Amino acid sequence: MTTDQIRNWIATPANIQALLINIGLSAVVLFTTYLIIKILSSIIDRVIKERNINEENTDSETDNRLISDNLIRSTRVLLKTLLLYGGYFFAAILILQIFQVKVISVDDLKTAAVKIIKIVGVLVGARLAVNIGQITVKQIFERHKLNEQRRAQTLEALLRNVLTYIIFFLAALMIMEIFNVNTSAILASAGILGLAVGFGAQNLVKDIISGFFILFEDQFSVGDFVETAGIIGTVEEIGLRTCKIRQWTGQLHIIPNGEITRVTNYNRGHMMAVVTVGIAYEEDIDRAIEVLKQESYIAYKDIETILDEPQVQGVTELADSSVNIRTVAPTAPGEQWVIERELRRRFKYALDRAGIEIPYPRRVLYQREEDIHILKDQQYEG
Repeated sequence: MTTDQIRNWIATPANIQALLINIGLSAVVLFTTYLIIKILSSIIDRVIKERNINEENTDSETDNRLISDNLIRSTRVLLKTLLLYGGYFFAAILILQIFQVKVISVDDLKTAAVKIIKIVGVLVGARLAVNIGQITVKQIFERHKLNEQRRAQTLEALLRNVLTYIIFFLAALMIMEIFNVNTSAILASAGILGLAVGFGAQNLVKDIISGFFILFEDQFSVGDFVETAGIIGTVEEIGLRTCKIRQWTGQLHIIPNGEITRVTNYNRGHMMAVVTVGIAYEEDIDRAIEVLKQESYIAYKDIETILDEPQVQGVTELADSSVNIRTVAPTAPGEQWVIERELRRRFKYALDRAGIEIPYPRRVLYQREEDIHILKDQQYEG
């Protein structure tokens, strides 16, 4: 409008009156919107409220709540935010309608409102699904009563994160569908990208998958003495990609989980200490066995890590210079080597006290008398 047109419009009393009415109606709309937002916010605060802090609930009861405080708090903030911005948005639309400025039609407004409601429903449903999934994962771990706390926490956190990402990814796809976005192309592109990444990082993926099953199946735990990938030592750390095993001589080996194909665990169940003692062929075998039995019983009474009385199994081999007798003793996990060393020490002393000879490599030389005379004649001539 030009300056003259504006002056002519202002000079008309009817136009001034219509403008004042429109301004008044706009003020009424804003004030009404403000009151409605305040009232509805108060109702939301009363209906959707968190658990009382002073309420005495155990940690397990709090964790097993289907609707957690975080979900309640997030839902309340989301609804109040939508109420605030949505209320003033509709107020602005009404004010523009009052001033006969058409920005959006009634049909478009209805469509937008329906989309907003759908989006809110998808977000709230996704958050509720995440909460239910996390409670389910926690109950599964509690039901199996995993002993290794660190392993349980690692697996639980991993499954919770994977579940959260999957649910919100699906929620994002549903929101795109609400806006008529073709998600098939996105999924196809994501599949191609995932395939390319999988080929490029197949060793990493293999390590992570192997690490997950090592933790899930509890093949070994921190502190176990194991043999795997050609390494023998104590497990110091288990991760999703690598495991750290320290050899008894001090070296720390970092092994990718993908290389762990077979594991020998020396800490699962009762172990056996095996001690083989050789006696000379000239000795009485039955007497030697009786001496070993008596010493084994004394060791069983003295050492707590021997779980049952050792058994002297008898002669296991007729070797070149000894008769070998084997003794076995069930021990606590990881104590079998200590028991073997202690039993060897005790058996040595017991056999010495009994006068039973333990053979050792010896060489006996026999010399004929003719050779002795020849040596003596050579000495005299010299």
